[in-house]
Amino acid sequence: MNTIKNLLLILLLALYLPAYSQLKPLKIKRVDFEKEEYGFKEAWKAVKAAQWLYSAGPGSFRDARDFYLDAYKYNNQNAELNYMIGRCYLFTDNKFESIKYIQKAYELKPEVNFDIHLLLGMAYHQTNDFENAIEEYNMFLNNLPEKNLEYFQEKVNMLIRQCKYGRDLVLDPKRVVINNLGENINSVYDEYSIAITPDNSEMYFTSRRDFGESNKRSVIDDKFFEDIYHSDYVGKEWSRATRLDKKILKKKNKTHEAVIGLSADKTKLYIYKGKEHNGDIYACELKKSAWAKPKKIKKFNSKFHEASMCSTSDGKTLFFISDRKKETYGGTDIFYSVKGANGKWSKPKNLGNTVNTLYDEAGLSLSANDSILYFSSQGHTSIGGYDVFQTRLTGPNQWSTPENLGYPVNTPDDDLFYVPMPDGKTSYYASNRESGIGGLDIYKLIFLGAVKDNYIPNISEPLAGLVPPIDNIYFKQPVLLAIDDRMVMKGYIRDSEDKKPIKGRLELIDHESSEVVGVTTSDTTGLYMVYIPKAKIYGIDINAAGYLMFLDNIDLTAESSDKVIYRDFLMDRVEVGAKVILKNINFETGKATLLTDSYVTLNAVVKLIQTNPTIQLEISGHTDNVGSDKYNDKLSNDRAKSVVAYLVAQGITEAKLTYKGYGESQPVSSNATPEGRAENRRVEFKITGK
Repeated sequence: MNTIKNLLLILLLALYLPAYSQLKPLKIKRVDFEKEEYGFKEAWKAVKAAQWLYSAGPGSFRDARDFYLDAYKYNNQNAELNYMIGRCYLFTDNKFESIKYIQKAYELKPEVNFDIHLLLGMAYHQTNDFENAIEEYNMFLNNLPEKNLEYFQEKVNMLIRQCKYGRDLVLDPKRVVINNLGENINSVYDEYSIAITPDNSEMYFTSRRDFGESNKRSVIDDKFFEDIYHSDYVGKEWSRATRLDKKILKKKNKTHEAVIGLSADKTKLYIYKGKEHNGDIYACELKKSAWAKPKKIKKFNSKFHEASMCSTSDGKTLFFISDRKKETYGGTDIFYSVKGANGKWSKPKNLGNTVNTLYDEAGLSLSANDSILYFSSQGHTSIGGYDVFQTRLTGPNQWSTPENLGYPVNTPDDDLFYVPMPDGKTSYYASNRESGIGGLDIYKLIFLGAVKDNYIPNISEPLAGLVPPIDNIYFKQPVLLAIDDRMVMKGYIRDSEDKKPIKGRLELIDHESSEVVGVTTSDTTGLYMVYIPKAKIYGIDINAAGYLMFLDNIDLTAESSDKVIYRDFLMDRVEVGAKVILKNINFETGKATLLTDSYVTLNAVVKLIQTNPTIQLEISGHTDNVGSDKYNDKLSNDRAKSVVAYLVAQGITEAKLTYKGYGESQPVSSNATPEGRAENRRVEFKITGK
């Protein structure tokens, strides 16, 4: 499967000078690290253990990080130590935490290592902070010696392009629910390469987990070799995955064995066996409800690396990934072969440069009707790592320009092995996300579909013409006139301080149904335009990277459809310490149970965090002065906790949020009037980090 080269080390190794090994830890000098005798001995042992583990490869980065953190308790002011902790976080499971340590390393010693701005750029990139990432990438290029510039320039410019793509995609998120399949399927190791039966009853996938003493590690990255696991869908969940039968997998695993496909009729399981840089495709036949011993498929194997495959529903066209030299445009490409009338397969052909790029392609699957080919790529409009794309069949072996499946399906990290289900609404794939259990995890995607256009029922339908007895060239039967009586609202979205234009996403919300009835994105001048279904009061929700959410009501009851409505909106920048009172957050009386009419505002907070993924918030609850201090403190704390629970349930990482109840101690109005007490009963958030 060659995941070492293609999936896990792409950002780790591909960016550095050939003579520079990213697996070589930055040297921590004893003289710089030692600050006092007390505690030094144990701390220095931890440093040496961490350095050794880091050198072993990414499979030991988490263990190395734990030892580095032990040493950090002794001396947290060592630049090299902060750099190494940040690097470990960046290439494992907490990109947000990496920023803190890499930034601190730079502040302690700007020249700590030549790639400090590159690492900072990658950390910001991985957390969707695209503007800061671009700035750091450019600083890295600007500070490089001339002799190194040529080597790095194209690679870093590629990362900058990905940030620009990401900046646009994040402003137009897809309506999709993404659920981790949980610990029955996923582990702290990597899980990916999924094959699921069309009836959603069985799943096969690849894992690099530790299954016992007989499992060995790769010398390339110090991770366990790939193995194939199986799970059944029982009741409403997937059963705990088990390693595949020993007839297929070796008892002592000293090589990679990975699932790469399942035939449409469920009678053939395709697997990959091989070393890191070469391997072949095998097929297991289903015989008497059990998989037979795998046999090599000679036609599609070569001295090069073959991995990931899928076939059309009739079994007559097969697609696979290969790195065949002189036949690819760069890296790994998609190839195809067609079965002739004589039952023989044609010589594999490259799918062409409309689909394949100079970078790597991976992870193939087809839609139920074979008209859409899904794959992952580092090229095209990827926003970082591998992104999932779709290309449509336009003619015999002709495919359209690939489309990015969008955010949040795709992230700045790796998103691979996308498998659509026949219902057209659900899919599965592997993704490296902050909410994961560890590394690449397998997720289920549920697509909600686009926001529907408004339909206004019970309106008169005017007719054109008369109703003649005969339809001829002079008289036509009555035709419905398509009259668009929607109103148009336009204006500018600008910075509240310097009035500079903002590129933001504006949503129009119907308060009665809590549905989004209009969506638009402002252009580079800040200009937006949105259609208004009818004259009434709407909610306006605006989100833009680097700015606090704008959520307010707009009264259009007095407006008419015969003229354009002009409204400008000013947005405040995200700054540490800024507070926002969340309007329309309501609870059951005397309880911490959220009412459903609170969801519109809370969903706006979710979008704020998604648009500004590095920010951290304190959610605070407040009450009026009715009741005892103890009662008000507890009620306000419980209500803040309920808000945090809702945000976490929507996919926000819990580490970004804290909560606290302040009771009646921070009034914003007088408690002498009912109106003042109502204002004091509130929930607000404060930005505690960015």
